[in-house]
Amino acid sequence: MKILRYISITVLALAVVSAVSCKKDKDETDEKAYLNGSVSFDIPKYLYPGDVVHVVPTGVYKADEADTLLAVSWYNPLTLVTDTLRLENDPVSKSKEFDFEVTSNELKSYSLVVNMWADGYYIKSANVSFTVVDPALGTGSLKGYDFLSSVPSFTDSRDGLTYYYSNVAGKDWMIQNLGWRGAGESYEMAEAMDPIYGRYYTWEEASTACPAGWHLPSDADFKALAEAGGGSEISSAGKLMVDATFNGSKMWEFWPQVKITNSTRFSAIPVGYMVNNGSSYSLKGLNKYAMFWASDASADMASARYLYVDKTEFFAGEYGKDAIRASVRCVR
Repeated sequence: MKILRYISITVLALAVVSAVSCKKDKDETDEKAYLNGSVSFDIPKYLYPGDVVHVVPTGVYKADEADTLLAVSWYNPLTLVTDTLRLENDPVSKSKEFDFEVTSNELKSYSLVVNMWADGYYIKSANVSFTVVDPALGTGSLKGYDFLSSVPSFTDSRDGLTYYYSNVAGKDWMIQNLGWRGAGESYEMAEAMDPIYGRYYTWEEASTACPAGWHLPSDADFKALAEAGGGSEISSAGKLMVDATFNGSKMWEFWPQVKITNSTRFSAIPVGYMVNNGSSYSLKGLNKYAMFWASDASADMASARYLYVDKTEFFAGEYGKDAIRASVRCVR
């Protein structure tokens, strides 16, 4: 009996060892390698419905095999469909490059996903976000302009952009920020935003940016605008602001002391300003400030006017001519 018991224990031990060995072999067989690099591709951050973007994924390769053709697929967030573009080393399959068309009119943000992989390797993926926008004032990305039917408009012959304007204190004022692309910088480097937020200009650029027949307003022009209809610069902010939304999100945060009426139809929106960092400009004050250049200037400094989200005053200040980039409103 003792001999049989020892034999049984020995057989059981061998069975356990065998099972562990099989599992280890299986795990080692299933283990995959990692591809080198990271999936990389670029698309604009803001796009219009109907825009088509050519996408070129790069950056991933096998060790010491940079020229290997990897399998590539991409996920379309608008159609919710994944399309396999190329199989690994398949000479008859399509290129890894593809055209992405914005087929949705829904104004919101999405993520485009690209996957790259090879047999025996883990998949690598990357996603890039973009936002669908519409430049049509009042019916597109910027809403809250329910008075447009009562104010005139004109088209800038230089680029075909259309601007509405309002007559205040005997002068015509553009009610949109200038978006002329002959100078200045776009919001997030996305030209699709130029007709929506306008561009950001240094003072030198702003001084010559207005269309023919229009000019950069003086500080006295801004003062008259603030005082139009009674009141003073100290209490004028609300009548210069428009209670706008961008893609459904409120732009000016509510503050009880600031009564937004936009009675002048000036329609200021808080797109902030850009600060010179030496080699580039960075955006500051989005949804907090609206800042506009004035024509008044000395050798190195120039005047600007600005509104702040929780203040009732139409502030005046002086800044280095290239120290900031600000919005431009034109007057005639």
